Amino acid sequence: MKKIIAAVVLVLAFAMLAGIAVYAESGYGYGESVLSEFEPKWDAIQADETVISVAPGGEQGELGFGWLSKDDDSKFMISENADMSGAKELDVNCDDALGGYVSNKVTATGLEEGKTYYYSYTENGEWSEPAAITVQDDENFTVLFVSDAQIGRSGDEELREVLVRDTCGWNYTVSKMMKFCPDAAFMISGGDQFQSAESLTQMKAYLSPEALRSLPVANTIGNHDKGETLYGDIFNNPNEVNELLADKAGTGYFYTYGDALFITVNSNNNFLPDTAKVIREAVKAYPDAKWRVVTMHHNPYSAALASDEFSEERLLFSSLYDCYDIDLVLSGHDHFYSRTQPVYAGESAEGEGTVYVQSSSASGSNYDPLPEELAWYTETAFDVRVPTFTAFTFTENAIIGTTYRTDTDEIIDAFEVADNTSDSTANVFTVFISMMKTLIAMI
Repeated sequence: MKKIIAAVVLVLAFAMLAGIAVYAESGYGYGESVLSEFEPKWDAIQADETVISVAPGGEQGELGFGWLSKDDDSKFMISENADMSGAKELDVNCDDALGGYVSNKVTATGLEEGKTYYYSYTENGEWSEPAAITVQDDENFTVLFVSDAQIGRSGDEELREVLVRDTCGWNYTVSKMMKFCPDAAFMISGGDQFQSAESLTQMKAYLSPEALRSLPVANTIGNHDKGETLYGDIFNNPNEVNELLADKAGTGYFYTYGDALFITVNSNNNFLPDTAKVIREAVKAYPDAKWRVVTMHHNPYSAALASDEFSEERLLFSSLYDCYDIDLVLSGHDHFYSRTQPVYAGESAEGEGTVYVQSSSASGSNYDPLPEELAWYTETAFDVRVPTFTAFTFTENAIIGTTYRTDTDEIIDAFEVADNTSDSTANVFTVFISMMKTLIAMI
């Protein structure tokens, strides 16, 4: 009997240590008073059955809206007036969604730069309170970048306390972004918005910051978002590309703002023709865009990799980026912040290569350690267990990046990305040559 008790105690001890280890991998920017103030809001967040998402449209002056409902007769209207007078009702596209819900999507077009609009939609028959959103200037505009909010990652994702602290961390990061960049044009999320791809609870938590009613977000499919339809049910992405090996969550897509072309790819899909098609269609649609920016969840030049370590993403994806003169690649996945020097074909290429920026945890739910020795391509890295975000300002001559930590508001990185776009076009042969150069550099 004593042996059984001892064994049980040992198992419990290991379980407790395991729980502590999971929690120790998290780290938040907020203090206990912030968490105490936020905790009572959790029930209201989960009671909202039809929280809405807002996404950038195909180009400036367009916005995509998406929400879930229990019925298929949702309505949407938009107005230039806070009291919704003179509102225009827009068509709502309805489709079956996860869990028996209906996915509702609306695209607003013809919105004017500098104007504030107000929108309202029906929440299972009841009109929502109007929310305001402003179309920002397309010159010297700022885009916010985060990744891996991953609500539920800091422990047992079924536990309220885990979800509350992760959601609090995410809300805190969004509040800090709004403090420094209140007029941001939109935000980019590098993937893993949720811990579990089918979790409506985590989806509501991710969309809970009030600022996201007025800040469009371009979301990316991460490895925790794939395999279920929820990502595609709730996010209304523009210019989605028909892929041969499309994931249930969705596909790659693209959009523009000002003189920049933004391309979002699903790095869980390593079938190269699909990614090539997304990039090719984007560049064909906007061949004269000065800046070309790609977002993908996995980083081909992550600081987690050794200099000569084989990376499927590096061989496949970065070869395409070399051929299409991509200026900047935004990623996440490894839960720490890093930035590369300009890279081309697996080698340093100052002034003519692609810069890869990897964001840390946006909520504080999880961090991975950096290797003891950083790869040659890593220009800077930051693995303190604190959420970070980066603000990119697109000017005529450079993309100016500034990265902040949320606990002290300290700038941990400041840099510029030069124009790497030319008139060159890619074909199967040039991609193959670039892949061979990259592979040789990795050997």
